[in-house]
Amino acid sequence: MAGRPKRRVGIVIDMTPMVDIAFLLLIFYMATTQFKPPEKESVALPRSTSEIKVPDKGIINITVNKYDALFVEYITKNRDTGEIVRESPEVTLRTLNYELTQARLKLGNPEIIVKADRESSFGTMRELMSTLQDVKIDHFSLMTDMKLSAPVPDVEPSS
Repeated sequence: MAGRPKRRVGIVIDMTPMVDIAFLLLIFYMATTQFKPPEKESVALPRSTSEIKVPDKGIINITVNKYDALFVEYITKNRDTGEIVRESPEVTLRTLNYELTQARLKLGNPEIIVKADRESSFGTMRELMSTLQDVKIDHFSLMTDMKLSAPVPDVEPSS
């Protein structure tokens, strides 16, 4: 006797829990992401065509504004609480040596980035570089704005 074949049972997958979890994860990552904090002092950077990526951590920013005020900025972690602390004291050329030494002790061997306003004086930059040499920092990066170069037109060879 030939019997009837068994009927297959249809499977329905409810996608609602998966969508809920996806949105919860999205909200979690949006809430816990740390964005770049606003700069203490805004400067108009000179233009350049070089492009080098700035590292996310292990850096000391030295900012020189157009009034020749100096700011040393670095991010450390509080050893007792584990809280991330952003230190950015305003310094003078006399106290710059001390602040750089303290920052290097806290961070180890950090990358030094100088952000100088295009209207800052040459004398301040010369003193800054002299102080960097005194602290035995012989390599630093000067941060600039990207200058978009105009495309070179195709020139037809003359006959």
